[in-house]
Amino acid sequence: MPQLSRVTIEAEQAMSIKYNTMVYDLQRRGQKVLVMSLGEAFFDIPLLPMDDLPYPAVNHYSHSRGVHELREKLCGYHQDEYGVSIDPDREIVVTAGSKAAIHMTLMSILNPGDEALYPEPAWVSYPEQIKLCYGVPVGVPFGKSIHDFEAYITPKTRAIIINNPHNPRGYVYSEAELEQVLALARKYDLWVLCDEAYSDFLIDGSFTSLAKLDPEKKHAVVFNSMSKNYGISGWRIGYVIGDANLLDNVLKVNQHLITCPATILQYYLTRYFTDLLEITKPQIRDLVCSRARIAKYMDEIGLQYLPGSATFYFFVSIEPSRLSSEEFCTKLLEEEQICVVPGMGYGPSCDRFIRASIGTATLTDNMYGLRKVKELIDKTR
Repeated sequence: MPQLSRVTIEAEQAMSIKYNTMVYDLQRRGQKVLVMSLGEAFFDIPLLPMDDLPYPAVNHYSHSRGVHELREKLCGYHQDEYGVSIDPDREIVVTAGSKAAIHMTLMSILNPGDEALYPEPAWVSYPEQIKLCYGVPVGVPFGKSIHDFEAYITPKTRAIIINNPHNPRGYVYSEAELEQVLALARKYDLWVLCDEAYSDFLIDGSFTSLAKLDPEKKHAVVFNSMSKNYGISGWRIGYVIGDANLLDNVLKVNQHLITCPATILQYYLTRYFTDLLEITKPQIRDLVCSRARIAKYMDEIGLQYLPGSATFYFFVSIEPSRLSSEEFCTKLLEEEQICVVPGMGYGPSCDRFIRASIGTATLTDNMYGLRKVKELIDKTR
């Protein structure tokens, strides 16, 4: 057999997607599963009329930066919501999901052997995307803070990756913490890649975009996702905001890999930009309130979790279970038909945790699932 790429052989599956695939297989066989593993929220979103979209343009390639009118709307939204000024012609590229945007940016800044730093727990794709770009992932172990990052910076470090609001913790970085990261970037001439895909899931108006603190975008690169914030994850529409010269290189990668995001989806989101926000914003508010109720419930039953206030995730401790996080999640799925994600997928230092998502089930079902988590912990202590 002809040889395969070492970098793909050594890459790991995305742990969350691995378990979701198990769910799909069970559901296809008629098994009912309580799904607390999906990285999305199920909103009630009507399909709005498509008759007045610009036909036949919807059938053809768009500008590889994304439909201009959509870029203008996204830039206006960031200005109004977060006080971030963005040039729609030079400082934004719309992609097929923010995951692709992050990968294309890493391709644009890493040379083989360069290092990229991120704190654990880390979203499952950061280390593997770094590897796939022939870089070296450097995870800052769980328990360290932003003030410990400097100890992990070496002459090979090119970037720091942070996620705000955070998946899987729901934690929101303060402005002072973001300033601390930017100070390191300025000191060591680094990029800071800030994944803000859950920015709308902070409902008290306190969210600070990293781009606001670095208005010239000399170090800040920001990613966001219409897929997440609009509850349309399957549509795969995200974007990257950053320095014009950097994005010129991201654009080259975008052109060679996907040409452009799906044109019809871009025109649809342009046409119904405000309508969809009016539909999803109240549902986001309800979900975040539900998160607070579930946090209180976990306190009542003695289930420990890392602090956070945004997103629809909890990073739940399985101490003092004797099981590894994978053993725990597999047992929970096989015996109780409840799916959560092993903490190991978020970094080697996180094997005593699981990620539970509350975005797809009812409040009652989520509470039931977490009660079963507590029972399994007690049975395997």
